[in-house]
Amino acid sequence: MGFIFDLDGTLLDSLEDLKNSLNAVLKRHGLKEHSSSDYKNFVGNGMQVLVERAIPKDYPKADEVLSEVLVEYGERYYEESRPYAGILPMLKTLNEKNIPISICTNKKQEYTDEIIKRFFSDIEFVKVVGDQFDGLHKPNPHYPLIIAKEMEVETTDIYFVGDSDVDMQTSINAEMKGVGVSWGFRTVEELKNSGAITIIYKPEDIYKLI
Repeated sequence: MGFIFDLDGTLLDSLEDLKNSLNAVLKRHGLKEHSSSDYKNFVGNGMQVLVERAIPKDYPKADEVLSEVLVEYGERYYEESRPYAGILPMLKTLNEKNIPISICTNKKQEYTDEIIKRFFSDIEFVKVVGDQFDGLHKPNPHYPLIIAKEMEVETTDIYFVGDSDVDMQTSINAEMKGVGVSWGFRTVEELKNSGAITIIYKPEDIYKLI
């Protein structure tokens, strides 16, 4: 068996840094800024879609906003972001039990790597995959299937753990077991409706799946 984890909203509480970064860019462009609750609905499909959801549909400088927010976030992704309580001990326990774990996120690979170095340096992941900007990000099963091969675990024996409908759809597309976390950016109801086979309410609930 093995586990593939989403990052934002699952392992890492990153909402405020995402909000502050994009709002700073929106303010420079004279566009409406958004609340934390708004961003909970915006996130999940990568930075490009995040920007598209935050700006007017007909805004002519959308590409500029995206370029600017990638720079802005790269300078402040660590200001308020932290692993959720109980996450690090849970991951460490999975390491100690020799259960393979990996990460598959729609966050840009560069930022993902820096976050892992900063917050998860003591955790051993088989593979950490971020957004390659190649159109193959979640819910496409492309990278989860690559991860499964490197983990040397059958897809049907892998739990895909996440906080959004995108993660649950990814699990279905990859023929993995979708596990929703209650503490993330989306609701338990949405996770259940999106195909989660179970919901966990605290990180240590993972142990019940072993």
